[in-house]
Amino acid sequence: MKTKLITLLALVFALAIQAQTYELTLIQNSGYNYSVAAVPDFNSTAPHPYINDQNFTITIPDNITISNVTGGYSVPVFTSIDAFNPGEDAIAFNLVQDIVLPAHTAGTPIVLTTFDVNGSPTTGSISLLDNTSALAMAAPNIFNAFFIGTLSGDLMDSATDNYMGQTGTTSYNFATLGTVENEITGYSIFPNPAKDIVQILVPNTITNFKIEIYDVLGKQVFLDLSEENTIDVSNISSGLYLISIIVDKSKIIKRLIVD
Repeated sequence: MKTKLITLLALVFALAIQAQTYELTLIQNSGYNYSVAAVPDFNSTAPHPYINDQNFTITIPDNITISNVTGGYSVPVFTSIDAFNPGEDAIAFNLVQDIVLPAHTAGTPIVLTTFDVNGSPTTGSISLLDNTSALAMAAPNIFNAFFIGTLSGDLMDSATDNYMGQTGTTSYNFATLGTVENEITGYSIFPNPAKDIVQILVPNTITNFKIEIYDVLGKQVFLDLSEENTIDVSNISSGLYLISIIVDKSKIIKRLIVD
């Protein structure tokens, strides 16, 4: 009986290790600056020193380029994908150097790369390609996503493909972003970073607006806006948040860091 119990516990432990996975998310930092991040579903107290392969793809409108790519990726551009998505190009991010994946907390994004979209497009969208898309399934070695590396951080571990899909917001509309930049000005938030009360500063001519608050995974956070145009952030987790200030059919997005 003792032998069977030990065997069962070992099996449960092995399954728990296998369940440790990462998902990918697309984050709009500000304006036309974006990041792709990995979101773990487990805690890690020690760095994972060896990641031997990462690959993921974004799609953007035809003839739009990106620059200032961080993280050690090659970024070949594929312009002949109109048979799958008319009017779009694909950019495949492929890791070309070994990296150290830091200690992390479940649910907290780990930024893999940050880049700028050039030309300030006002039509189309930027999207993180899912492995179930027609394009990824047609050419899996080029366009689908991999996240391969050690699970425990032990250099003796064999590489394990532990990428498990997408989470949070994976697409942003440039038309909305163009409206944000062109139609609303004169808004700010203070202080930033903040610990408790945040003041939403608006032009004197604006008497009616509302706000929406989202975390970096695209989940809406519900906070009340006071009559003095303040919000209390003392009861939400530290991190980066996006505040949408909405007037009629227009909006502007501000970044807020909560300490």
